[in-house]
Amino acid sequence: MRKASQQARDIGARVEEFVRETVAPYERDPRRDHHGAPTDELVEELRDLAKKAGVHTPHILPDGSHLSQVDTAHVLIRSGLSTLGPIACNTMAPDEGNMYLLSHVGTPALKERFLEPLKAGARSAFFMTEPADWGGAGSDPSMMKTVCEKDGNGWRINGRKTFITGAQGARVGIVMARSQDPDSEGGACMFLVDLPDPAIRIDDVPNTIDTSMPGGHATVTIDNLRVPGDQMLGEAGEGFKYAQIRLSPARLSHCMRWLGACLRAQEIAIDYACRRSAFGKLLIDHEGVGFMLAQNSIDLKQSELMITWCAEVLDSGDLGTTESSMTKVAVSEALQRVADNCVQVMGGIGVTDKTMVEQVYREIRAFHIYDGPTEVHKWSLAKKLKRAWHESQS
Repeated sequence: MRKASQQARDIGARVEEFVRETVAPYERDPRRDHHGAPTDELVEELRDLAKKAGVHTPHILPDGSHLSQVDTAHVLIRSGLSTLGPIACNTMAPDEGNMYLLSHVGTPALKERFLEPLKAGARSAFFMTEPADWGGAGSDPSMMKTVCEKDGNGWRINGRKTFITGAQGARVGIVMARSQDPDSEGGACMFLVDLPDPAIRIDDVPNTIDTSMPGGHATVTIDNLRVPGDQMLGEAGEGFKYAQIRLSPARLSHCMRWLGACLRAQEIAIDYACRRSAFGKLLIDHEGVGFMLAQNSIDLKQSELMITWCAEVLDSGDLGTTESSMTKVAVSEALQRVADNCVQVMGGIGVTDKTMVEQVYREIRAFHIYDGPTEVHKWSLAKKLKRAWHESQS
């Protein structure tokens, strides 16, 4: 199994020092919006500090190239050691995934106009998921009802989207819509848009169990949004293919960041268990507690190995759809056990906001759903098993 390069280890060391020493003290900063996410003021302050420390957008090198996925994992795990770390370092979702997609599919002109601001710290949103009460696309993108049609030298888009992370406050949007044009009818298209735009109306930003992502997860209505033709990302009708380019690395990036958060939660729980006494001995000396922390160490190491394995597959040039599904399921379930054990070990203090442990517990629960629910990934894997069996019988 390939190790991170010396370059990545050097970047990771700087990121870890910055997150532990500079970012972590901000975890109890009261500048939060109505659903608990950091305000734009806090985000900008943290990113200014990251720029001064030389760790802003650390996964993209000065020449514009991305670190390999193995190297990215080394860096993003360390950015996740605080729930504010990915925000400060500009390695958070959906921005990190959107930068990856733009760098792989965007034209030089689109990269200059949209990617460069993202690298500098502008926030973005990826408009794909649609409301269930509208019958739109959720885990099944083939159900997409938002449509685009040719309008002179541009396109006109109408529809609705939901759970659009970061839509409120974003400066750049990537909008997916099903083409009504005869040349690409039925296929999906992706468009880059400047935000805010009066044609994209935010209807609701609900309070959610997770609170780490600025802008929340909005429901929006897209009403006659006109986009110039040169702002289409890639080719008409190829949007679902481009989504796959983005989705596997984005799933893996979530695993990287949350592994970092759970490593820190484990540190906090061990520190507590090694200081707190009950019934005549330290908590960690009670098997009920010590075994939970030991199991956490096993789950954390297994998660690290799964992430590295999947990263190597992506670095080989494979889309890694199967591997990223396996990794997303395994890591999210393992990290949920880790977070739950940390809360349990810490008892009453574990369910308060005195440490970041309770937030990590909430965030990991949401991670079971984001970027594809566990059940959808398992269903997809089961279909592949059935297909492989049929092929073996022929």
